[in-house]
Amino acid sequence: MADDDAARRALQRVSDAEREQVAERIRAAAADGRLGLDELDDRLGSALAARTRSDLDAVVDDLGDGVAARPAAEPMVIRAQGSPVQRTGHWVVPERITVNASMSSVLLDFTEATFAGGGCQVDVELSASSLLLVVPEDIAADVDVETRFCGVDVKVAAPADPRAVVRVGGTVSMGSVSVRRPGWRRRRQLRKALQTRG
Repeated sequence: MADDDAARRALQRVSDAEREQVAERIRAAAADGRLGLDELDDRLGSALAARTRSDLDAVVDDLGDGVAARPAAEPMVIRAQGSPVQRTGHWVVPERITVNASMSSVLLDFTEATFAGGGCQVDVELSASSLLLVVPEDIAADVDVETRFCGVDVKVAAPADPRAVVRVGGTVSMGSVSVRRPGWRRRRQLRKALQTRG
């Protein structure tokens, strides 16, 4: 009877949400150093192409529960004085980021990032500086900053069921805070990468 249940479970179809949940585990395992970049790409492709539960389970069987038990990333502090700072590609987003910038530009690109928790609080103190957040379709952004001679431009609609929320607070003087989705070129590159893996 137990074998029959296991066999039925293995043949169950999986949803997009389940595929994305496993993809998040894979990204976190790579961020922890348990997977190399080549293996990360292969496993992400397999996870996103999985049709049944057994297909999906096979992708993460050897990872155990380490990803779920992973400690939260340490808070990040970004200090920029007259120079640009970028955080892009695969990275683990801590629950708190502090950005202190003067006459600088700061880019935080969450497109390929893994969130340590259910979101991130970004505390800013910007003087004559710009902060650009790039968030994928399943990430929500909430900006509530004290402004002096500056602009706030949020061009993203809130998803119905966000995977994570990025909240921005603090002060901005003679600068700007912008939130965007990845550009069409970037989205096309990511789609092509997924297709070549599949």
